[in-house]
Amino acid sequence: MFSKIRRTIADLKGNTSGNAALLVAIGMPALMGSSGLAVDVAQWYMWKQELQYAVDQAALGGAWARSSTASRDSYVSRAQQEFAVNLATTTGATTTPSVTLGNYNSGTNNAVLVTASATRSLPFSSMLTGRATTVSVSARATFTVSATFNACILAVNPVENRSAVFGNAITGGSNCGVGALSISDQAIFETGDSEVALGDIISAGGVEDSFSNNGTIHEYVSGLSDPYSGLTAPSSSGSPSRTFSCPTASSGTTTWTADRSVRTVTTYVYRRGNPVASATPITVTSSQAGYMAPSDITTGPTSQTLATAPTAGTSTVGPVTGSFAQVAGSGQNRVWRAAVTTTTTTIANVVGPTTTGASDGIARPLPGIYSDISIACPTVFQSGIYFISGTIDFGNNQQVTGSDVMFVMTGASGNVRINSTSNVTLTGISASTLQNTYGYSASDANKWKNMLFFDKNNTSDFDVNGNANIDFNGILYMPSREVKINGSMSGGSRCIMVVSDTFWITGSANLTNFCSPDGGAGMQIGDQTATVRLIA
Repeated sequence: MFSKIRRTIADLKGNTSGNAALLVAIGMPALMGSSGLAVDVAQWYMWKQELQYAVDQAALGGAWARSSTASRDSYVSRAQQEFAVNLATTTGATTTPSVTLGNYNSGTNNAVLVTASATRSLPFSSMLTGRATTVSVSARATFTVSATFNACILAVNPVENRSAVFGNAITGGSNCGVGALSISDQAIFETGDSEVALGDIISAGGVEDSFSNNGTIHEYVSGLSDPYSGLTAPSSSGSPSRTFSCPTASSGTTTWTADRSVRTVTTYVYRRGNPVASATPITVTSSQAGYMAPSDITTGPTSQTLATAPTAGTSTVGPVTGSFAQVAGSGQNRVWRAAVTTTTTTIANVVGPTTTGASDGIARPLPGIYSDISIACPTVFQSGIYFISGTIDFGNNQQVTGSDVMFVMTGASGNVRINSTSNVTLTGISASTLQNTYGYSASDANKWKNMLFFDKNNTSDFDVNGNANIDFNGILYMPSREVKINGSMSGGSRCIMVVSDTFWITGSANLTNFCSPDGGAGMQIGDQTATVRLIA
């Protein structure tokens, strides 16, 4: 019996026909588990990819919204919209994305951070863990805001170190902005630690760190430019040559002078029939008998001296129809013609009152061409453009005024002198005068409006010293000069903008009147395009 058992065991030992089934049975749990895990991992990876793309787009969308002042407050809703439209598989399984602002690269609130997650039960992993699986993602995008750079003080020297310098005793303040085109590392410099307001401080080069107390620093900005560099000096052609002199005060008669021009426009009307009172209106062409071409004739302007004060402006008389006269035909075919006249009279450049055979001692120079102007009496500049080939000296202790004026320095070595006791009140030229008096187009007049001094080529310093009482309202364009404002200059109550090669303001000078003459944002010297970049 034992031998039979041994033979049976030996037979079983040598039989291998069931090994495969046994191995399959033993490995089945591992095979099923790895397959289930692979399916779940693939699902997790797909969720991760989709969610990451959605938060990336959300961060970019939020950053673009923050880059514009018009949409900056809607960055959260914009980010959430971008997140939602980029979901597919995970729709309904995600949390509402968290959208917050953060700091990047020394900036403040210049990045948008978006975080989100998706949670869903998967067959294999939930069987093992007893809970749903969560996948979390985040993205961050930084941005720069689109901006237009404006200034009321601009130093245009391209390389000068310290091209715009501000002293530590200056007073007042202006939020109109300061600009420098110099690429120097110290293009805008401060000799101390003044905290007067300057607004935006913009430079193609560097700005001293202490200016953070004065405004918002924008340094190493590309694309800055002189907004008036394309202007060429107005032509003096047709302007009369004049000399400046101070009259002696005396009594006499009072007169006014004014420029008078008359425009007469004549057209013609025609009738056919007889008598003329019942004749029928007709049209006569240039090829028919009796035709008379219309005319448009302007005379003047001519200067007139008047005993009473004229009113500047334009008056029109007409149309006035004259009497009819026969010009062709006969009988009932008679053709009658009458002139229709419209007369427009323009009175401009009213000057006065002026004494004849007497003087109030006040100089009232007229626009025109001057070699030099040296003021030694009260002076009232009349509206218009003054072309000066030499020097204009505003004198001492004299009241000098002028409204709607522009001084064009045409010489290569002329000068503008404002002395320590000068008392000057001037307003730059208006667009209407440039159009109506000098024939500028509306677009060109707009480029030149408010220009007070146009001094493109002179290189000598322009100094305002001591206790000068200067009340300018307009643009001082002196791109080749170094402008220096020193001492306790009184800035008046109106607005100037200065373009110079370099600019220094020191002593106890007041910055209050550095502002736009139009009440706007100042001259535009550049802009910055918004940028957005995904950083994490």
